[in-house]
Amino acid sequence: MFSFFQCKSLPDFVPVHEHMSDKIISNGIDRSFRYYIPKNKKEGQMPLIFVLHGGGSSGEGMIYLTRLSERAEKDGFIVVYPDGYANRWNDGRGVKHSITDQKNTNDVLFFKDMVQYFRKKYTIDEKRIHVVGLSNGGFMAQRLACEASEIFASGYSVAATTSRYVANNCNLTEPLSMGFIFGKKDDIIPFKGGTIYIPISQENQKDRIAAGESLSFMDSLQFWKEKLKCDLIQEKYIARLSSSLKRDILEYRYQSCDAKNKLQAHLIESGGHVWPHGFYYQSEKKYGYLSDDLDASSVILNFFKETGRRKGD
Repeated sequence: MFSFFQCKSLPDFVPVHEHMSDKIISNGIDRSFRYYIPKNKKEGQMPLIFVLHGGGSSGEGMIYLTRLSERAEKDGFIVVYPDGYANRWNDGRGVKHSITDQKNTNDVLFFKDMVQYFRKKYTIDEKRIHVVGLSNGGFMAQRLACEASEIFASGYSVAATTSRYVANNCNLTEPLSMGFIFGKKDDIIPFKGGTIYIPISQENQKDRIAAGESLSFMDSLQFWKEKLKCDLIQEKYIARLSSSLKRDILEYRYQSCDAKNKLQAHLIESGGHVWPHGFYYQSEKKYGYLSDDLDASSVILNFFKETGRRKGD
């Protein structure tokens, strides 16, 4: 799907072959993942960050898209890129054509098993285990926040609102932090909520099928505001990466959340169904940054740095 090549225009990048890869058996199923350990890792505990791909993609694709391994090398954390079963996550929406939804794979258990894997092999910071996902992965990140809040300090959802399933079944046992990045012009996840329609395949983007129900973007924020017991402190437009573009990124920040945790969101009014400023390429002629609005990877990592688990401090 992707190939690495040398080009002066590419940003700093840790190639796939420098990542570790492994498999574990979770709930009787072989599950795979790649991960990166900083070469110059410091002594002591390291944060652990899981990065979830969108439906039909892979962990390897997220290595190219997010460039988070290069940041892991600089900042000293372990970054993990797991693979969904049959390239999808069972986020609870009950997508009929999805093999993982049909099998009702226990993806929450898979992440708990991976955390155990890293606990045994490395010295991880138990107060700094985070998860971020794109699209299908963003819905899954929220399910993990609800069903494994005893593990995760914070979660982040990109190009996904909150599903009806999560809204109806979320049961936090520990307080945590949550963040969102969403494009108002997303052509897959409806800004106003309702039925999600996804393309039949990567090649066929026109023909679409129903893929569950979601809350609107604003109702998603309201859901998490109530769940985390937060107050809205600020809503303002912020600058884009490119000064030549108009300011159309609304930032929402909340305070007074349970256990001093945080809730934040960025709404890109001209944004679509992408990882903002992600680096994408298919070939030596087709590559580059997806947008010049918000650097999603930087925003998310800064949020994770600010949201270590505080209970018991």
